[in-house]
Amino acid sequence: MKFPPCSFVNAIVGLSLLGPATLFAQQPTQKPSSLIAPALDSVAKAGSAVDLNKWKGGNTVREEVDANLVSMQKDLANTLPPLIVASDAAPSAASASLPVLLNLDALYSVLLRVTIMSRGSAPRDQNVQLEKAAQLLDAARRDLGDAILVGLKSQEKRIADLQATVQQQAATIAAAPAPPAPAPAPPVKPKRKAAKKVTPAPAKAAPAPAAKPAQ
Repeated sequence: MKFPPCSFVNAIVGLSLLGPATLFAQQPTQKPSSLIAPALDSVAKAGSAVDLNKWKGGNTVREEVDANLVSMQKDLANTLPPLIVASDAAPSAASASLPVLLNLDALYSVLLRVTIMSRGSAPRDQNVQLEKAAQLLDAARRDLGDAILVGLKSQEKRIADLQATVQQQAATIAAAPAPPAPAPAPPVKPKRKAAKKVTPAPAKAAPAPAAKPAQ
């Protein structure tokens, strides 16, 4: 059974499209791509160099290796690039870098299986490339994990410092003497109401005496 070489060209092109500013830029907060790009490039080149037609062993071994190479190629070409772009956009956010780290762990697991199988079956030059790629990828994922851990510890320290500052400010406010009470306002003298003039009622005329009847 003849095995066509598994092309990793798309994977290499996909990673290169990220650009040097993304892959190798050194910022105050180091971007994840700068830690893993050389290893991913090595993996892609090692995968492209594998020619299963030159491997020893039966078709079962070759078919398994071929399936693993296809999986690696899809991961490098389709899955990793958008994850790397997202993590580079927020290099200090662990939530953006963790998906990249998990993907690298899975990729390393597949590459390690291929590398182990190559030790007794592949030509020496192919095995050497796979061994080197596996070592670089292992180191890259460890570096990324360490960077994420450092970022988390730094974030925890900032939060702790902020909490300490808030508590200190609250304690300072509580210990400050209370401001003196304002002086009472002077009493307002009530205004005297003007006395109303009483107009005397007009005198009533005395009733006329009743007339005496004639005798």
